[in-house]
Amino acid sequence: MTTTDEVLAEIAAAAETAHVAPRVPPALPKAPTGWEPGVRYDPATALPTEVTTEQVAQDVQGTPEAWADLIRHLLPMVPDGHEVRLVEARYDPVAWTRDTPRDTNGWTTPATTRPAWRYRFRIVPTEHLPERVDVTELVKVIRGNRKARPRKTTTARTRVVVLSDAQIGKVDHRGGTQNLLERIDTLLDALDDETKTVRCDDAVILDPGDLAEGFENTPQQAHTNDLSHPAQLEVAEIVLTQAVGRISGRHTRTRVASVPSNHTLWRRGKDRLGRPGDDYGLKTHRTVARAMALAGRDDVTWLLPEAWEESLVLQVRGAVIGLAHGHQVPRPDGIRDWWAKQTHGGGPLAAATILVTGHYHHLRVEPTGAIDGRSRWWFQAPTLDNGSSWYRNGGGGGDSEPGLLTFTVDDDGRWDNLRLLTP
Repeated sequence: MTTTDEVLAEIAAAAETAHVAPRVPPALPKAPTGWEPGVRYDPATALPTEVTTEQVAQDVQGTPEAWADLIRHLLPMVPDGHEVRLVEARYDPVAWTRDTPRDTNGWTTPATTRPAWRYRFRIVPTEHLPERVDVTELVKVIRGNRKARPRKTTTARTRVVVLSDAQIGKVDHRGGTQNLLERIDTLLDALDDETKTVRCDDAVILDPGDLAEGFENTPQQAHTNDLSHPAQLEVAEIVLTQAVGRISGRHTRTRVASVPSNHTLWRRGKDRLGRPGDDYGLKTHRTVARAMALAGRDDVTWLLPEAWEESLVLQVRGAVIGLAHGHQVPRPDGIRDWWAKQTHGGGPLAAATILVTGHYHHLRVEPTGAIDGRSRWWFQAPTLDNGSSWYRNGGGGGDSEPGLLTFTVDDDGRWDNLRLLTP
């Protein structure tokens, strides 16, 4: 080869080398919407509230060591008095983690890839939130409350217990969820004492509604509630399970009834979505009823209204008790006329001799109308909730004391032994 040929060959080789693109690994796909890694902070407290991880090479949910490592990675950002809880784990077949590329003889090799997992954690106060529950956990709670033994003697009385307007998740001048749970526990203790003093054969538990606070009633709720909507329903399941378990443990047969309400309706702002029966409170009752059935508790039964109804009635010895939330009218005095119109319209409450309502957060017992010379009675139930500052600061001028209403009904349909149990 001549010198000229050698020079041309070197030039050609250099040109060829200059056009060879370097081997670089492909870019990783972007995180799915809503799964971008990072930390969210509460603007009011500047504390971290939610963490979404970077891509993780393997599923660590069932691996204690790997799970602990992932938790330890998050611990530096967890304030005292808080803990990390898994909200959701996601396997994303499109996203991949990538090992560090290796150099071999000057060449960059393609990166090895492995499936990616993403994890979302919530950082929550440890002092008042129960663990995340499912039906299996509810069954364990139920089995902790034993079924009542049949009694040798009967009393010819039924105990009625009204659990109204707990509004779980609400924060007001009486406190937050922890204060509510303590209040309910104290009231159930007082009810235990009452059932020993005035014995009854069976029980009826009435929930007039607003078991949870919700987020669609006022804009304020997004800034004052201490539980998310799913967490409200989880705590409601626990509270209802414990209440039904404790009350049914004192009676040979227990019936539970509930109705739709404004705080637990499926809503978007003021607009109702779906039917009246599409209600989160009723959903909670169905979950607990299923858990009771799985636990073999055939002594406890449920009565819920049809999908298009907002009220119901049930026969309780000689009385017919009607149940409605009370949000159907703007003022409590309107209940009397509304109940009367139910008779003309052939509504579920037409035959009721006793009507129980919630919504107005205060105790009220009064006769209204009559059947065959005997008064019909309206029981407006007290609240269990943490208070209503908007009512105190507005036209209300005060706030009623929270409490638990209970009374008995006999074979003649007469009520007696009325008690307002207070914390």
